Amino acid sequence: MIAKLFAKYQSIGLITLSLLAGAIMTFIALPVLTRLYSVADFGAYGIALAIVSVLSTVANLRLDQALLVAEDQDKKSLIFEGTVFSTVIAVMSGIVISLILNVEMACAVATGVLANTLLQSVYSYQFAAHKEYFCAGLNIFRSAIVVAVQLSLPFVMQISLVNSYNVSSILMIVAMLLYILKYQLYQVSWHAFKNYQDFIYANTPHALLNSFSHNLPYYVVSHFVGVQAMGFYTIVERTLRVPINLISQTLRQFFIRKFKDADSSQNALKASVLLSLVSLPLFALVFVLPESVYLWIFGSEWVGISTYFQILALGYWAVFCNPPSSAYLIAKRNSQVLFKLQIVELIIKFALFAGLYVLCADKIYMLLAVPVALIIYNFAILYVVWRNKS
Repeated sequence: MIAKLFAKYQSIGLITLSLLAGAIMTFIALPVLTRLYSVADFGAYGIALAIVSVLSTVANLRLDQALLVAEDQDKKSLIFEGTVFSTVIAVMSGIVISLILNVEMACAVATGVLANTLLQSVYSYQFAAHKEYFCAGLNIFRSAIVVAVQLSLPFVMQISLVNSYNVSSILMIVAMLLYILKYQLYQVSWHAFKNYQDFIYANTPHALLNSFSHNLPYYVVSHFVGVQAMGFYTIVERTLRVPINLISQTLRQFFIRKFKDADSSQNALKASVLLSLVSLPLFALVFVLPESVYLWIFGSEWVGISTYFQILALGYWAVFCNPPSSAYLIAKRNSQVLFKLQIVELIIKFALFAGLYVLCADKIYMLLAVPVALIIYNFAILYVVWRNKS
């Protein structure tokens, strides 16, 4: 029995452990980082990450997701095509941002977008080939590079958090390009993507809306609450997103691959409910920790950060039911459902932001729109999959 369970879940267990190792590195580094960089630094870093997150999801037109279900003869072509698309979008976005914000932010966004898309393409290619040990190593490599650069550079030069992120992104770009070239994981072609246009026309708009919706609070906080609050929100969001990234970057790929040939959504439903229940105690812990614990971890400069943790934790646990259910829809080439639900979620979030802005004297409580919208959106996906079960 134990041997069967190990064989069944070895893949997901290995990848999860690798991301957990990366998450632990990030979490351990946070108390040091909050003392090396200022709150304003984290505010600017939060803006950069928000822009990178939005652009990274669509820079390669979701061809990294297509790699998980693509025919073997198309995979190397998809890597080449996705790299070209993401390079063009990264350069164009850098030029636009340099005109709107500054060159420092523009460089960080451009390199961050290209690094993310290259990493994800290589990851998806190897994951589709069941090379879990490589994927696990890549997860640890990504976290280690970011943490090592952010921790080491302030000791040798005066540098902002945005610029340190730029350095780590450049290192990852060089590493991924060398790997792609060395093992010839590309094929110059402009035909393969035509067979996966549903990822471009359905999955890409959904991913763009999802990323914009997720990063909308950054813009709301910076505009209505202030740059100081942006630093607080960045730290909290970065901490709570550790388990979210764990499931979105790993479990979804695992379930897409698993449900590619599934006839029924029954297993997707069971896995969604199980993940939601398992995650609930983890996020409930946020509500019992006193403020003093947060100040001990992050430093005395971060008074009031517990309120941010509690507001966001209300809804982040609901995201754990998403990977199996959304993966089932993606594997069945039915991403247009996710796109429609994302539009509804965004409308709800806008309405809640506006209503809370009028009703609440303390504008921080506008962030309550985030957990409410997350709960509605993720359980709506679960409901759609349940209605379509065979």
